[in-house]
Amino acid sequence: MKLWKIPGGAVALLAMTAAAMPAMATPALQLRDAVAMAQGATEAAGRGGHAVSIVIVNREGRVILAQRMDGASYKSLDVAEGKAATAAALGLPTRLLQEALAKGDQSVLSVPGAIAIAGGVPVTVDGAPIAAIGVSGGAPQDDEAIATAARDRYPGAKPR
Repeated sequence: MKLWKIPGGAVALLAMTAAAMPAMATPALQLRDAVAMAQGATEAAGRGGHAVSIVIVNREGRVILAQRMDGASYKSLDVAEGKAATAAALGLPTRLLQEALAKGDQSVLSVPGAIAIAGGVPVTVDGAPIAAIGVSGGAPQDDEAIATAARDRYPGAKPR
């Protein structure tokens, strides 16, 4: 079953693939790592003059850490959680969903609960998502840059 096309023509069966994956000994994100990543996000946001919310979830999309910077909208916390959960579930940056929608691919909207706005970035180890970061409160490209700065604080994280 084709759910949508990721920009570049690759067909994604992400929701079904993730559900059908066998359980493996994938590392779990520790709280100390989430704290370090949130610190990286806070520093990046501060350098850019952004007041954002930062949410880090495990691979199942469950919140490990959530924080709202002074001046950030209270709703940005909900959006950041949605971005993080989407990136964790799909193992892809939410920017790719935003780009697919911008190109007219409405099938992205059929994924229940998916947030198709840049700012959600998966944390992967050996190609497998172990967690994700969601940032909300700035422009989507700024949110993604802040989330990426957070992800880069995780030892062994690889861009995806």
